[in-house]
Amino acid sequence: MMTHDIQRYESSIRPGACLILILMLFVFTPAAFPAEGTCLTLKASVVVDQDAVRLSDIGSLRGPSKSQLQSLGATVVAKSPQPGQTRLVSIDYVRIRLRQAGVDTGALIYKGPQDVRIARRAATLPVRRIQRAVETAIRTRMPWKNEDVGISRITFDETIALSTGKLSYRIVPNRNEDYLGRTMLALHLFVDGEPARKLWVNATISVMADVVTVNRPLGKHQHIELSHLSVERRDLARMPSDTVSRIEDALGNRTTRMIYPNTVLQSSMIALPPLVKRGDIVKIVANSGPMTISVTGMVKQQGRKGEMVRVVNTDSKRIVTARVIGPGSVVVDF
Repeated sequence: MMTHDIQRYESSIRPGACLILILMLFVFTPAAFPAEGTCLTLKASVVVDQDAVRLSDIGSLRGPSKSQLQSLGATVVAKSPQPGQTRLVSIDYVRIRLRQAGVDTGALIYKGPQDVRIARRAATLPVRRIQRAVETAIRTRMPWKNEDVGISRITFDETIALSTGKLSYRIVPNRNEDYLGRTMLALHLFVDGEPARKLWVNATISVMADVVTVNRPLGKHQHIELSHLSVERRDLARMPSDTVSRIEDALGNRTTRMIYPNTVLQSSMIALPPLVKRGDIVKIVANSGPMTISVTGMVKQQGRKGEMVRVVNTDSKRIVTARVIGPGSVVVDF
């Protein structure tokens, strides 16, 4: 009879009720608690290296069960401060964190101060080593010759405190960097292979190169001769982008304005003289395969070598567009 009743009772339990019973067993399992006489003695101050602060970091444990003491000591009770900084952790906060971890804090004996001062060790940046690495990164990427380049004033925030560990870094230049004058690069710092910080590094790059200078006053529209020019070494970082670097590029031109001695010549200061002027009679050349046709024309506008001008065919009176190739000559491009 008893057996029959038990079987009937078991058959009446639904699967959902079994799940509830199992969950209740886990929920209402008594919290872990230290053995009787376990004592926690807090320290007044500690120094840590890692992000998580464990109970064994801030206090010493004594009790009859060695395995239980090891388990309690491994309990995380606080988050470490930032490298180089400190924080206070009270005994009440420690109790809360222990209870959250399932520890019966009522069974512990507490000794020591009411607060623990936690300091985090910090590693200082190897400034000289990073500066050398930045200079090497610039020199391996720049388009200039090493002997023409000087790199100075490599600066970044040297006060940054990092976690202790193996430091590595990666230097990344800006996109389209010209490596001239004041330059900024990104410095990515890693500790034990994990990203730690990103800093900006400033550096000054001087590039010495030949530039063309004027050694005597030149008037507007004056024809430029070799005796008017000199070549000097100047820092390109201080020069305009259209600085003339070869004397050959200036010869045969004329000035577009007054130029004073010791002026660094710029392409905007010079221009080729016009080879044809309005009203000039010129030869119009037209090439079509092996055939060349030449006719006479009259120029309708001023033009320099390579420029396109309008020309009237004196026979047909037709206006064509032609390219200036020399004094008195233009060519029609097909």
